[in-house]
Amino acid sequence: MTGPIKALAIATCCFLFSCVPQKPAPLAGNYLNDLVLYENILQATHAGLYNYHSKSSIDSIFAYYNTLVGKQYISPTEFYKYLCIITTYIGSLHDDVFLPDGLRDSLRGQKGFFPYPLEIIHDSLVVNTDLGSIPAGAIITAVNGHTAKELLQTLGHYYTTDGYNTTGKKAGIAHFFPWYYAIEYGIQDEFNISYLPYGSSATKTAVLPAVTFTAYKKLYAKRHSLYLDTLLDNHYYFTWAHDSAPVLTVNTFSLGNAESARHKAYSRFLDSVFTLLKTKHAASLVVDIRKNGGGNDPNDLLTFSYLAYQPYKENQEAYTLFQKLPFKQYYQAEDSSDIPDLESNFLEEHNRLVNGKYYQNPSFNPLWKPNPLAFHGRVYLLVGPQVASAASLFASMVRSEDKVIVVGEETMGGYYGHTGHNSVTYQLPDSHISIMLSVVNVKQYVQPLPAIPFGRGIIPQLPLQQDLKSFLDNKDRVLNEVMNLAQQSL
Repeated sequence: MTGPIKALAIATCCFLFSCVPQKPAPLAGNYLNDLVLYENILQATHAGLYNYHSKSSIDSIFAYYNTLVGKQYISPTEFYKYLCIITTYIGSLHDDVFLPDGLRDSLRGQKGFFPYPLEIIHDSLVVNTDLGSIPAGAIITAVNGHTAKELLQTLGHYYTTDGYNTTGKKAGIAHFFPWYYAIEYGIQDEFNISYLPYGSSATKTAVLPAVTFTAYKKLYAKRHSLYLDTLLDNHYYFTWAHDSAPVLTVNTFSLGNAESARHKAYSRFLDSVFTLLKTKHAASLVVDIRKNGGGNDPNDLLTFSYLAYQPYKENQEAYTLFQKLPFKQYYQAEDSSDIPDLESNFLEEHNRLVNGKYYQNPSFNPLWKPNPLAFHGRVYLLVGPQVASAASLFASMVRSEDKVIVVGEETMGGYYGHTGHNSVTYQLPDSHISIMLSVVNVKQYVQPLPAIPFGRGIIPQLPLQQDLKSFLDNKDRVLNEVMNLAQQSL
């Protein structure tokens, strides 16, 4: 695997409704021991800990919060905020922090959450419901005195992305805005809103009563953009209307491993698609992975074989810091086989010890060749902020060959590498907060590109995103414009 899926639907389940039973946390405490333990766990397990910031910088942020936590008793929610800031700073989209079940459920049951679904369009907070007193498409400029710019910056602490990426944070904020706001600013009785109705330059105000998180979820399920968000929302599909370019959409690589029936079905699907493209002498192809948050090997590598021009590998190198799991007593296992399975995997796959790092055995990183049916006409690859993990690995290989026109917005997954593959989850003993970390540092099989600085996602050659008018009309501006471009090559 190239790491757990970062898709927002999965994140909702993990972040808000985690399935692993946990004890309720105390109301307040001194969590310095937990913070020190977290730092020690990171140093022992996180192979990408210093990818984007120096050791002195990471040490400095821990020293700051050690001083802050050590001086006072704080709530577990406040401590959770500190851990989120540290985790986000490290810069690995596969890392996460979870409140204890009891505390999360207690907060979720209170009537103190922002009521409306939101979308973020061109750095604006946009109302995403037709069922409220503020109309859909209105741009919110402030909430309880906090400007939209401030909110986007502050709430970004709660959503991890690779490296220095920020586009992915906006996708996360839009999805989780009420929850993040409650964690950052506390439970509210009401929300004083300043907003601009669509097409107006005159600011209006409104006071919205707070709701329970359950009430918000019900409104979110009826959001304005639901039609477009779920249109043809299958795992993968292929469309080719008369007099238009063919479109291959792959919304997930979570399609099983090489031996699974789902992977074999996907392989047959790809073979049929590219056989048809060759038979019909297609001049152009649109590949849409904007909703793809990742999944399993070898689905990403297999898909790339149908676009590749030259042989390739999954990575240039991959290593972990351990074979035997450190701090076993704090490991949060779903069953008794978790630790033995993890250690057995590392003993087999990461068995080349060099300078304190356990590198991947080359047999687990074979050379792939382009598929005989590989399409080498004009290809447009559509990417966006939700693209992560295995999907961003796929997009990085496509972008690296520089034969395809990549369109859309920067991915949250890194171009040059990521920390992924295997994840571990620990529970801190005093606060009962859980931390999930991916532990294999991966340098991806890509060439350096001047247009993509280190620490960034896949940056398209053709930047393009949804606009407010298309949002209101529930039209896919990005796909429509790309189809117009592809039409010219028919």
